[in-house]
Amino acid sequence: MKHHYLFAILAPVFWSLAGVVVKSLSVATEWQINFYRCGSLALFVALVILFRYRRSSWFVVRAGGAKAWLAGLLLSGAMVCNVVALRYTTVAVAVFVMAAAPVFAALLAKIFLGEQTDRRVWASIGLAFIGIAVMVGSRLQVGDTVGVGVASLGIVFFGAYTVTLRVGKHLDMTPAVFYGGLIGATVGGVMSLITGVGLWIPLSEVLWCSMLGVVQLGLGSVLFALAAQSVPAVQLTLFSLGEPVLAPLWVFFVFGEVPTWATLLGGAVLFSALGLQISARRSAD
Repeated sequence: MKHHYLFAILAPVFWSLAGVVVKSLSVATEWQINFYRCGSLALFVALVILFRYRRSSWFVVRAGGAKAWLAGLLLSGAMVCNVVALRYTTVAVAVFVMAAAPVFAALLAKIFLGEQTDRRVWASIGLAFIGIAVMVGSRLQVGDTVGVGVASLGIVFFGAYTVTLRVGKHLDMTPAVFYGGLIGATVGGVMSLITGVGLWIPLSEVLWCSMLGVVQLGLGSVLFALAAQSVPAVQLTLFSLGEPVLAPLWVFFVFGEVPTWATLLGGAVLFSALGLQISARRSAD
């Protein structure tokens, strides 16, 4: 069980790499990125399942059943909403909306799973809201309505995805990540064709997008799915907030962009929220 909490902590570390890679891409559109990223994610997860279970792989995939398909559909919805939201609003606003994920997950978990949320978890949620507000509050702008609406829909998808993983906690829900990649790649490919940009991008950018699928989404999502076997839904979404804390740091290390004081202060508050969760888990042990 302890290693599941470690997986929950490590997952957003991989997810946080997206910004620094996407910033390096100059040709690929958001839909092309989604196509190659999700396609490589599906291929990577399929290989992981084959490596882990070998001849039993098909049994594991079938065991997930409708739960895995539903979780995959919800995951792909969250990924697509994230892409679309960034087209209508800033990263800062999208990140701010992300802070609502633990609250929504807590409500769903209580309704569908009967999972109780103690005071320390609610305190962590409160700290997370404060941290995100400090990080991006000064950058909120009028006219972000569409972006906020789509990002909010993404929160619904992600919260429901997390709870669905918990419903299947007695199973290996890794196939759900495969389905999510498959559906996400299909949506990205179709939208690329509809918008007229097609699927061609330079080989170097295909490789970067594939790296996103394997490392950023692949490793992160597989760890997150495994963590869901024992980590409550609301805590899973709280740990996922490590992503907006780490993302500016990678940009600083690679591109030399110095984070603002608000980003650093808000990140410190967010780290406090995550630290409270870790200490709560140690106390429980």
